[in-house]
Amino acid sequence: MKFTELRNTMQSFSGASTPDYQLAYITAEVKDLLNGLNKQFVEYLTKDIIETELQLNLQHWLGSPYYQSSNENAKDCLEHCPTVKHIWGRKIKGWTDSALKCYDNFLLKYVQIDKGEKISKTYAGLKETDVYKHLVSKGGVEQEIGQNFINIYQLRSTFQHIQMEEKDGIRIPKRISNSKFNKYRDLIINWFRLSLIALLDMVEEKNKNEKRN
Repeated sequence: MKFTELRNTMQSFSGASTPDYQLAYITAEVKDLLNGLNKQFVEYLTKDIIETELQLNLQHWLGSPYYQSSNENAKDCLEHCPTVKHIWGRKIKGWTDSALKCYDNFLLKYVQIDKGEKISKTYAGLKETDVYKHLVSKGGVEQEIGQNFINIYQLRSTFQHIQMEEKDGIRIPKRISNSKFNKYRDLIINWFRLSLIALLDMVEEKNKNEKRN
């Protein structure tokens, strides 16, 4: 079969859509949770991480397009594991990737819209860590938030770099034990918790000051 014929055959495949496939193969517990959240995935995930009720309306604060993106990535987190206390072993890899994408939007909204500041590029293209470095440059609480996200990002990179070289130059896969993953998990969740609590507190304080004025 020629390539064009094969490509056309592939394009005409009428299997289940990706969302249908996912819902059919994740656990009943997660499926029930997602169906019961009324599509407010980022609200649920954030409350789970900070271990308290939200005082801020995330959908109203984030707005478009930040809320939609955060909500989609929060759903991915919940599909990896419905609660952070149940993340175990290698599950932290995919969860961290989705959580960073979710909460990067919080930082972008806060810096660019709430504070009206421009994020500088560290080189010609866009880099996720640009917003982290911007916050670090501010000092104080913002510096702590930015550094926490840098720490999380660096651990995520550790998950991606899975080769090591032996003395004779032979490359072999690098193995990370479940106990090591669990130590990483504890660090990652704590960094997210501290950062989100501090960030949401600053947003709420800003909103209160604006109402007074």
